[in-house]
Amino acid sequence: MTRIRSILVALVIGLLASVGMAQERGGTLTAAWANPVGLDPHATSAYFSYQVLQQVLETLVDFDNDQNLVPKLAESWSVSDDGLVWTFELREDVQFSNGRAFTAEDVKYTYDRMLDPETASGNAWRLGAVQSIDVAGPYTVTFTLGSPNTGFLGKLASGSPVGIIAREAVEDGTIDTRPIGTGPFMITDYQPGTMVMLERNETYWGSDANGTQLPYLDAVELRIIPDDSVKRSALVSGDVDWTISVPTQSLPELEARDDVVVDRSAAPAYWYIGVNTERAPLDDVRVRQAISYALDRGQITEAATFGTGVPTQDPIPSVSAWAFDYAPYGQDLERARALLDEAGVGDGFEMTIMPTTEYEESIRAAQVIQAQLAPLGIRVTLDTREWADWLDTQGQGEFDTFVCSWNVLLDPDDFYYAQHKTGEVFNFTGYSNPTVDELLEEGRIAEDFDARYAIYEQVNQEIVDDAVYIYLYNPGNIQAYRTNVEGYTARGDQTIRFVTTWLDD
Repeated sequence: MTRIRSILVALVIGLLASVGMAQERGGTLTAAWANPVGLDPHATSAYFSYQVLQQVLETLVDFDNDQNLVPKLAESWSVSDDGLVWTFELREDVQFSNGRAFTAEDVKYTYDRMLDPETASGNAWRLGAVQSIDVAGPYTVTFTLGSPNTGFLGKLASGSPVGIIAREAVEDGTIDTRPIGTGPFMITDYQPGTMVMLERNETYWGSDANGTQLPYLDAVELRIIPDDSVKRSALVSGDVDWTISVPTQSLPELEARDDVVVDRSAAPAYWYIGVNTERAPLDDVRVRQAISYALDRGQITEAATFGTGVPTQDPIPSVSAWAFDYAPYGQDLERARALLDEAGVGDGFEMTIMPTTEYEESIRAAQVIQAQLAPLGIRVTLDTREWADWLDTQGQGEFDTFVCSWNVLLDPDDFYYAQHKTGEVFNFTGYSNPTVDELLEEGRIAEDFDARYAIYEQVNQEIVDDAVYIYLYNPGNIQAYRTNVEGYTARGDQTIRFVTTWLDD
């Protein structure tokens, strides 16, 4: 019988720390939001959808504000000596927002659905090589892996994409509009393109250090305002209390105001050009490298972020322990021309770049890239699309290149696996490198930090050299809100949480 090595963790509820002053219970926070694209956590891949779900769904384990793993729906966990069997002991005082008790069966249902090929979930990669999920008791669940995965626990803490859902919303067909979770809020109204109403979950299990039930707010009204400049105007006028984004060029003006707080944190994220490797001449690595050599990333970053981003040639920010700072592509037009000549397209070619209206900085970045490629004879057309159309076009592979971002990335596996492993659902570029595939599997098994670092350093170099993702910059994580909004902090993992927020009126 396999001996289990216990990793019992003291129950820490990081979100429930005292804020140091009296909270005002009640009220509705009005937030300027962007349009979510579906609310089924197993189907959507949209950042703004995930952040809605962050208020509704909870995970087995969580990251606190300092990025330490802490208990959430699981009180403790243990792993077998061979690293294959993970056992979680669950909280027994939790209910879904519909009043039904949360049990181990809900954990099994959630992850079985995510892993079911018929669900075709783009988030299944997060679970790695899970072979089975078994209920060992009403509040005990085990995961059996096909191979050890050092980052498995972190994956279970990766926010709403792995949040626990109630099967009722799947069975009645409302999972994409009103998923049911155990979180501090529940969705009571969703009008696509207009608003999402979140109301306090009166059955929520969490309380603060003084024993006051969370959340403090009665409700959060998410007003869908696609244009960042309109978000900024709504914030300044007081029409909204909080905004998920503002035009970066407005930051100096907002920071100078005494009625607005600009809250910044480093973002574990990157912006990049995704290149379709199945379209000529972009299927030639020399052409992709030529594009990378042609770019002035500093200029792109300044135009896109107004100085709030950091230019980069690989994905992991320098503030991370996993940073590699591999930078082989200083702007070199002569080298770029030579590579195009070698590839047989020395006279240039036509190419489209697909940004989206959902992210204005993607358009600004694409415009600068268009200008920077012109001296090489690369004639770029911008194919700007609405977000839902953009996602569909990307998913169908009907693009030459696109500009977008990857967000909420903590473990090195998060930066590479889903995007670059052969055949993975988020590998929209068609990239396939057997060396990278093998290294990515090794990285999931290695336990020692130095060994993992060396593996992912190789992965990073292979991907940067292949220029299938042409990395541009690491963004900042910036939100802005009125000074009467208390108890909110921009988090380093990019998750937005209103559970301890209140309005000081």
